[in-house]
Amino acid sequence: MSAAMELHVALSLRHDATEAYRLAHAYLAESLRKEATNLRRIEREETPKGALGTRTGLLRAAVVLDERADMIEPKPSIAPPTALAADTTRRAHLLHAIHAGGRWKSGSVARWYEEHGYTGLGLRAARHDLAVLRDTGALVQHDEKGVRYYTAARSGGSHG
Repeated sequence: MSAAMELHVALSLRHDATEAYRLAHAYLAESLRKEATNLRRIEREETPKGALGTRTGLLRAAVVLDERADMIEPKPSIAPPTALAADTTRRAHLLHAIHAGGRWKSGSVARWYEEHGYTGLGLRAARHDLAVLRDTGALVQHDEKGVRYYTAARSGGSHG
């Protein structure tokens, strides 16, 4: 996945600021590297062989861009951000409960949160978690007149 897409996902899932900044720096480094690659391609394919000054200038610019990318590219983190780890753990716990059966609506998930010590989470978090689990293929969304509920997907990833 490109750094731009990772940044988009992180911001849309509301990861913590540290992770968003890491991804923003990765995106900038990726952009600089792409530009350096583009300059090398132009030097190699489009610049006349006799235009030595232009060719040298393009190569120098490409080297500078690569050096800047090296300076700002973040080192990969060893552990995932705490908020992300907590979200993942909570969703895994919820998914285990959903696999026990039944129809799960956002209200029942919010009540389940309270019963299992996930305090401070309401309907918004429940809707979001259900949507994330649906998007991963773990749940199937059912829409009937006036009600939306979720059930566990059959094993093997098929819906129904």
